Amino acid sequence: MSHSENGSNANISAVRSREDGLSTQARREVMKTMTTVHHQVTHESLLLRLKDVHDGRAWDRFYNTYKGLILSYARRKGCTEQMAQDVLQETFITLTKKMPSFEYDRLKGKFRGFLLVIVKSRIVDAYRRENKHTKLGRIIPDGLPGMDLSECATSTNDWEAEWDREWENNLLLEALKKVKERVKPHIYNSFRMYVLEKRSADEVSRSLNIPKDNIYEHRRRLTELLQKEVALLRNEWGE
Repeated sequence: MSHSENGSNANISAVRSREDGLSTQARREVMKTMTTVHHQVTHESLLLRLKDVHDGRAWDRFYNTYKGLILSYARRKGCTEQMAQDVLQETFITLTKKMPSFEYDRLKGKFRGFLLVIVKSRIVDAYRRENKHTKLGRIIPDGLPGMDLSECATSTNDWEAEWDREWENNLLLEALKKVKERVKPHIYNSFRMYVLEKRSADEVSRSLNIPKDNIYEHRRRLTELLQKEVALLRNEWGE
C-alpha cells in the first residue's frame, strides 16, 4: 500500500452530528476498503427477540439503534422536529404491534424494507395532521395491508434510495461506536483523523505525536474490526 500523501489537498471533512451522520466522502472511504465478511453469529438475533414485547433490553437496544435513523430520515423528508418525534414514537408503537407475529424471510426481502413501509406511513400521517397534503403528496396507499416483506420488495419509489443511504450510514455509525469502545483513544483518533477526516499522515503524526507507520497500522486494524462489526450488525438487522 502506498503511503504517499498530498498534504495541501487534505480534506478535513469532520464526522458530522448524529443527525447528519458521516459525510458521504468519509463513509465511502471506509466502505470501499471493506470486503464482505461472513461471520457466524452465536447469539439469538435481535429481530427474534423483538417478538417478545416484554424483552425490555432487546427493545431498548433496538430503539437506541434506530432512533437516529428514523429521526434523520423524517427530517430529510421535510418534517419539523415535532413531526419527526411523532414519526419516531408512532413507528415504535406500530412495531410493538407487528413484531410479535413478524416472520423474517430473506427470500422475501430485508428488514429495512419492512421498516421503511412503516416509517413512510407514519410520515404521511404526520403531514396529514399538519394539513400539508399538497407538500408531501400521496406517497403510499392508506393503511399497512398485510405488512408482508414481499410487498415491501415491490415498493419502488424515490424514497428507497435515500432510505438505503441513511440505513448504510447508520450501520457504519453503529459499527464505529462499537469499535471505538474496543480500542485505546489515541488509536481511534488516529483512524478518525486519517480515514474519516482525510487528513494527511504527516498532519496526524504531528498532531498525535506518533510515527506514520503507526497510523497505517491503526487504519489496517480498525478496518478489520469494522468489517467484523458491520457483518455482525447486518446479520442482526436482518440483512
